[in-house]
Amino acid sequence: MASKERIVSFQSSGSGSSTALPTKVSGAPKRDSASILPIRAWKARPTFARATNVEPPLAPNLFPVVETPKYIFSAQSLFRTEKEIVDACGSAGPLPFSLKGSTLYTLLPPTQNSVFAPALRADSVPCQDKFAAWLCDAKKSRWAIELLNRFLRLHAWKRGMRFDECHSLFYFTRSKPKKLWWETGGKIAQREVTAPHMKYYRIENQDEVEFQCGWKHEAVRAGFVLTGDRLFLQLDPAWFLTELDGKTPASSQPVEPLDSSRSNESGAEFQRTLRFWSAVFTKGHRELRMETGTGPIRVKLTTPTDSSARIISKDSTDIDYLALTDMLDDGRIPELGPVEV
Repeated sequence: MASKERIVSFQSSGSGSSTALPTKVSGAPKRDSASILPIRAWKARPTFARATNVEPPLAPNLFPVVETPKYIFSAQSLFRTEKEIVDACGSAGPLPFSLKGSTLYTLLPPTQNSVFAPALRADSVPCQDKFAAWLCDAKKSRWAIELLNRFLRLHAWKRGMRFDECHSLFYFTRSKPKKLWWETGGKIAQREVTAPHMKYYRIENQDEVEFQCGWKHEAVRAGFVLTGDRLFLQLDPAWFLTELDGKTPASSQPVEPLDSSRSNESGAEFQRTLRFWSAVFTKGHRELRMETGTGPIRVKLTTPTDSSARIISKDSTDIDYLALTDMLDDGRIPELGPVEV
């Protein structure tokens, strides 16, 4: 009798399963873009799209994990809160660990020479468990997914992105407009990822005055999900508004374009946006690779038949490049506002 399917995502827990997950999995089946039309406000969904009740063909924003680390390490910590560990270690970027009681778990060997050394007890002897074994356990599989997502935050930080805990999304924080040049399908395009958020104010009977009240961002929710016995990275494009500092959220609600026509994105635009964020995370390679202490985390973000999208490091405007940007989307961030509930 077939075992019951279980779903584990980075925001929700799942039921148990006795199915073992190998560290190598095959690619996800392709899905015709026409079969996902229409897509309603896919950048304005208030929560991360959980991979619940996934049946073939799989959703186009699920990308297969083709290699996982061999071990998960644990060691006894001097502290019982994550903030204390972060303060003690003094790392410049996010630390990829989780804390359960006084036990620190990580994908990096927590030796006395590691970044975690200031937070470890002097008599602590690191232990290790097989990563694949954790994914077979209903409780520990959630912890394993949590560690993968912590590692993803560190990788995104190195790529210039920041993670907003409240909205669970990645975005480029910046105090000036930012565009990225990228190549896909043999064409070069530029895409806004940070732009001024403008408002208008009428002074008595005079004309409207335009002023900047913050920043608007292209953003993405990204996290690992376990469906059945297969592990995936899920990408869910989003919008984001911040205050003038480019970091503080301007709204506790999700946001969407004020122009209703921009809220109904086509399947082709959805696929292009997924390819764009794939290029951002992979720096233009076909797969995302994050090195750990005992083997990499590898995610296949393109198929062999696709042109490999890549980010181009270019800040100045070039008319020859602009001549090649005749694509269906203009790459500009529309006017945004909170979603009415």
